[in-house]
Amino acid sequence: MREGECVSCGECCKKLRITGILSNIVRQHGTLEDAEAYYSYHGVKLVDADKISDRALLEIDRKCDQLSEDNICLLHEMDKKPFICRKYPWFKDDIETCGFTFREEGGLFGF
Repeated sequence: MREGECVSCGECCKKLRITGILSNIVRQHGTLEDAEAYYSYHGVKLVDADKISDRALLEIDRKCDQLSEDNICLLHEMDKKPFICRKYPWFKDDIETCGFTFREEGGLFGF
């Protein structure tokens, strides 16, 4: 469970994170290792995979267009921010400088 508040550090906006269906990824690539290699050739990192929830977390070093030069989100008003941005960070180790802390709840993505 995530607790705390945003300190406007901008770190959460410097990477694009995508949730994939693990079984589909393995079916498409043959093995998780082959998928990881293929993704890495395209600048995509397989950050985590959870067989129980059938989810994979992919990450791309791609800064959000709404992040200003001084690392402030231009959509910081909660009514303008996309849902996924309001819910970030998902993991306790996503960003060290973040104002959020985590209480253990179990499972990938807190599910």
